[in-house]
Amino acid sequence: MPVRQLILYMTCLLLAGCNPTPSETKQPAAERVSAPFELPYTINQPDAETKLPKELEEISGLTYYKNDQLLCVEDENAVVYVFDTKKQKIMKDFGFGGYGDFEGIEYVNGDIYALESNGTLHRFKPESTQISRVPTDLPKKTEVEGLGYNPKTNRLLIAVKKGNERSDKAIYSYDIRHRTVYKDNQINDVQLKEVGIDPKKYQPSGIAVHPITGEWYVLSSVAKRLVITNFEGKIRSAIPLDPKLFRQPEGICFAPNGDMYISSEGDGKKGYILTFTYKK
Repeated sequence: MPVRQLILYMTCLLLAGCNPTPSETKQPAAERVSAPFELPYTINQPDAETKLPKELEEISGLTYYKNDQLLCVEDENAVVYVFDTKKQKIMKDFGFGGYGDFEGIEYVNGDIYALESNGTLHRFKPESTQISRVPTDLPKKTEVEGLGYNPKTNRLLIAVKKGNERSDKAIYSYDIRHRTVYKDNQINDVQLKEVGIDPKKYQPSGIAVHPITGEWYVLSSVAKRLVITNFEGKIRSAIPLDPKLFRQPEGICFAPNGDMYISSEGDGKKGYILTFTYKK
């Protein structure tokens, strides 16, 4: 074969090898469509309802402690109550000094954190007399009501009930390791209106992070809604709450297996805790 034909033949082979076969041709990536959110609980049909003793008539926060036991606080007294959900009674209680308007509680790695409505945190170990006060330096005229914990970031979540333009509808976080406060996210009025919530009535009263999905569950007692968001503050769902069942819901927490507890003040009657079994 002449040299010129040989070169032409080899060039054609190289060009053919560069063209992908049909199976190798890149196809446009399929668009990812988020699946509709399905609440893994029968929210208006609790699996159990536990009446609380007089000491917890104004229960304002709760957190998972250990098997069948929750730690609870109420509005006015600096007292932690260990409540057994199976025995349906207070097993013990211990004070952590003075009085205040306490709105949230979290048990994290052996430490208890109690939240005042002005944003001050109290840190102590169960039954300890050594109490640390942790100022969070939130913006002025900010009232908080709701304390949660995000294990992925090792931060406490502080939900704002009422605030100024800087803090309204915001969720702050307290970095336990670095002892620093951050503004995590802020839900805007447009999002709330899109899910049928009057922004003026959206006043968070409790917050908790789901131990399995990582989603944030935010209670709003005034709006009678359970709002589920991702960590960026995007609302995934806003579940209406039956006002007859949820008289004044202010506390929410989860067991490690996903079971959910929501506490409600008595509003002139006994306070109570509703239990919802996690449905995978």
